[in-house]
Amino acid sequence: MTRRLPIEAAEAAFRDLGGFAAPDSTVPPPARLLDAVRRFAAVEFEVSTELPEQDGLLFQYATVGATGDAAFVLSVVRQFEVVDADGDHEEYVQLHAEYRFGPDPEWTGHHEDWWFRGGPEPFDDWFARISAHPVWGRFTHSPPTGFEISQETV
Repeated sequence: MTRRLPIEAAEAAFRDLGGFAAPDSTVPPPARLLDAVRRFAAVEFEVSTELPEQDGLLFQYATVGATGDAAFVLSVVRQFEVVDADGDHEEYVQLHAEYRFGPDPEWTGHHEDWWFRGGPEPFDDWFARISAHPVWGRFTHSPPTGFEISQETV
């Protein structure tokens, strides 16, 4: 039986798998982040297994902020649902690995692509799709202005 980690250990586990120092002093290349995400997805955490939506990964990007203060954000998020003793939703805990770029008129709007442990889509299919997404080409045109890993309750 695989040992399941407490949700509180998610950030430390992710940082360890990717060799990411805290605080984030360097911006890792996409291949390094994606390798860490692939390995991190295999780590099981102490979440209820009743519904697949209780442990998932999200690949997303969007332009955020107001004109003059806008940024293009590209991130991978692992989300855990925390439930009470009766199985009712209490909160979500999210681990974010986020690149920030200056605004770019070529990449606008918002894109989300979810995968859930125990859901119908195999992880390898989701991972292949997000790894091949054209947005990763953004790194060849302009480097990120920052990178951050954080864990929060929402």
